[in-house]
Amino acid sequence: MSHSHSKHHARQRRAQFRALWAWPIAMGVLSLFGLLAALLYDGWGDALSWITLGVPVLVMCWFGWMRRR
Repeated sequence: MSHSHSKHHARQRRAQFRALWAWPIAMGVLSLFGLLAALLYDGWGDALSWITLGVPVLVMCWFGWMRRR
């Protein structure tokens, strides 16, 4: 296998990984941030945690609704 072919294959695999996992990882990081905000801060942290934990739920509801249509 040539060097340029292996580079292309590696680049293609990274692109496929990002296409598949970018949003689930982003939702996981958002959820983690929300959980930490809820545990560590009061007041504004509570509001921030509600928002950051609500976004993944809203995304799941949105895609569940879109799938039915």
